[in-house]
Amino acid sequence: MDISARVQSLLRSHPVVDVHSDYAIELYRAAEEGRDDALHAEHLPRLREGGVSMEVLTVGGDFDIDVLKLWDERLVRNIVDRTLQQIDRHEDFHLVRDAADLDRAASRAGTHFMLALEGIRCIEDIAALRMLHARGLRAVILTHNERNGAADGCGEPNPGGLSNFGRAVVEELLATRMVLDLVHLSDPSFFDALDHYTLPPMVSHSNARALCAHRRNLTDEQIRLIGERHGVIGLNFLGMFIDDDRTRATPDRLADHAVHIAELIGPQALALGPDYADYYIDAMKKWLTRDNLPSDLLTFVHGAETVAQLPVVVEALARRGFTDEELAGILGGNALRLYRDVFTA
Repeated sequence: MDISARVQSLLRSHPVVDVHSDYAIELYRAAEEGRDDALHAEHLPRLREGGVSMEVLTVGGDFDIDVLKLWDERLVRNIVDRTLQQIDRHEDFHLVRDAADLDRAASRAGTHFMLALEGIRCIEDIAALRMLHARGLRAVILTHNERNGAADGCGEPNPGGLSNFGRAVVEELLATRMVLDLVHLSDPSFFDALDHYTLPPMVSHSNARALCAHRRNLTDEQIRLIGERHGVIGLNFLGMFIDDDRTRATPDRLADHAVHIAELIGPQALALGPDYADYYIDAMKKWLTRDNLPSDLLTFVHGAETVAQLPVVVEALARRGFTDEELAGILGGNALRLYRDVFTA
């Protein structure tokens, strides 16, 4: 069987999990324009083409998209509402809340979605976090690239660890069995968070700093700690996290990151966290212009610029010698294992 046929067979027979997507933000934007079924009408066809059967959706964070200030608590509530409405509208859509939902996701019965925050600036106290948990929130990134009331992001020039409030948030994640996602954290905040979170951690969209020196990528020490804690790292498909020269962001170069991580802690620690932005690239271009950033900064891995092209990267991994069992784990089995471990701890 050639590699393409082998990958297509794996995609048909195993759950495929995208562990980080901002598409819930686009859902809100689309609904505001009168397209109130975009999850099914516009996004689902792309998910199916890429083989994705479960996706983690960002419903708020410490960043802005066009005019949307995603740290505004009212906006976050509205994004959650719009997302849940569109999930509830279709019987083959399912919100992941517990281990039973994960079992259904593992069987590829329908399409599953889990809600996440990418920064907790919208949360003023633990009661607000509990309310979002009640609405379906199951994963939390403590901050984006900057400092907030909980932690320091990787963009802070003189970063520290977690604040007292940040530690209280981590304690609440443990109490409610939510996933702690360590992506975007400064190195001190990363290590501090690991000291206070005893369940397997996620790093949803980062690569290896040894191969690409971007501050958002993980050092070998951090990768080893994730492995020791039975955590999972989602490979990021953005060119700036694949190679210091973005023109070299090929599927094979991304596969170098997968091989490096697997050599350090094993293939069972790998997942897919592409962080696609093609669906709101218009807003992202405004952001680049506003902040005087390079126009090609949001270049994705060549040939896999949308979720529909996900198989291109999987084929690159197959060419590098990952077995079918290992590829099935990277596609979704490893992420589902981590979520189950957290939910049932």
